Amino acid sequence: MKFLVFSDNHRNREYLQEMLKNHKNIEVVISLGDSEMSEAELTALGVFGVRGNYPFELRFPYELNLEFGGVRFLFVHGHLYNVKNTLSNLVDKAIALDVDIVFYGHTHVAKISDHEGVILVNPGALSSSRSAYPPSYALIETKEQEVVIKIIDSRSESTILEKSINYPKRRS
Repeated sequence: MKFLVFSDNHRNREYLQEMLKNHKNIEVVISLGDSEMSEAELTALGVFGVRGNYPFELRFPYELNLEFGGVRFLFVHGHLYNVKNTLSNLVDKAIALDVDIVFYGHTHVAKISDHEGVILVNPGALSSSRSAYPPSYALIETKEQEVVIKIIDSRSESTILEKSINYPKRRS
């Protein structure tokens, strides 16, 4: 299964449309919030997701806990977990839910890291980065016993970060 995850496009429909156009065979597209687009507009594009700290996706939940290919994922915006200051709250939540991979936004900084056996992924911001990386999003592919995560430059479509994880992987 292949899916896309993006965050913080802040009304930038151009990058969102371009991302969707470049990945037509994607099965799922998830917004991590702060799109500043209505649920109706996102749904019409085949996008669902979580609420950010901007009040545009009011019917979206604050978090989604989903399983794809036997791998458990948590999707949040991040503001309710204080991700600009610490990732420990997010790690604690993932461990409590027995989640393998957490996607979060809010910081506008693309990152893939491992904390206590939990993989944390920030796809960056689709429209404006706050780091040395360009604006970006994540492309995820679940294969038999493997998840490949790529952070993609939303302008050039080149891979800027990549991580492959073997599953099943359970914390002891």
